[in-house]
This record gives sequence, structure tokens and C-alpha cells, in this order.
Amino acid sequence: MVSPGIRALAYVVLGVTGEVIYTALKALIQKHDLRLQGYTQLWVMPFYALGGVFIFEKLVLLMGGWNIALRFLVYALVIFGIEYLAGFTAKQITGKCPWEYQGKRNLHGYINLPHLPFWGAVGLIFEFVHRWLISF
Repeated sequence: MVSPGIRALAYVVLGVTGEVIYTALKALIQKHDLRLQGYTQLWVMPFYALGGVFIFEKLVLLMGGWNIALRFLVYALVIFGIEYLAGFTAKQITGKCPWEYQGKRNLHGYINLPHLPFWGAVGLIFEFVHRWLISF
């Protein structure tokens, strides 16, 4: 099995890369920005690393035999919870949440409700990667 440190790094690389691709495609679709510039924040790296190893991997084991739709929903809700707690904590420490969502469909600026399908898919992708990483 690959060490927890390497698995944490894999979750960081996947998460950060996914966010950069997502924000670049969002800018392309919404603003017709052909530069395909995506972005993320350094703040998310420890969230992906620690959340991946200490929370996500436990979920994968817990939900081993569950159907894919239920796993998708649980992943999305747990990631929302982590995102909310991380945003709240960052705001308490620094005075500002790094991502502060705007508009009507967010909860206190910490989570953006339309992201539920995205986070569910991220959970399933991370599950696949986790199973691959522990196969060594």
C-alpha cells in the first residue's frame, strides 16, 4: 500500500488540478474567455490532503457495498461539510474565507449549492484513485 503521505499528495494534485480545470472551463462557458485561465488557492492544499487521508478514506471503507448514487450523495454532502467548516475556520483565523461564494445559492458564502454534482463526482473519482493507490 502507498504511504499516507503519498496518498495525501495525490489528493492535493487531483483536487488542485480539478479546481484549475473547473474554473478555466467555467470562465470559457460564462465569459467566453478563450485564455482558459483557471485558478485555486493554496489554502485548499491541506484540506485536500488531510480530508482525503483522514475523512475520505474512512468513508470509502464505510460505504464499500453501497450503490453508486448513495455514495455520490454522501461524498457531496461530506465535502460540503468540510468546505463549510474550512471556510468558516479560515474566516475566523484570517478574517476572510478564501473562496467566499456570491449569489443566492450559497450558504454563508462557504458552500455553493450548485456545486453538489461536481463534489459528488469528485468523491467518486477520489474513490477510484484511492482504490488504485491501495492496490500497490
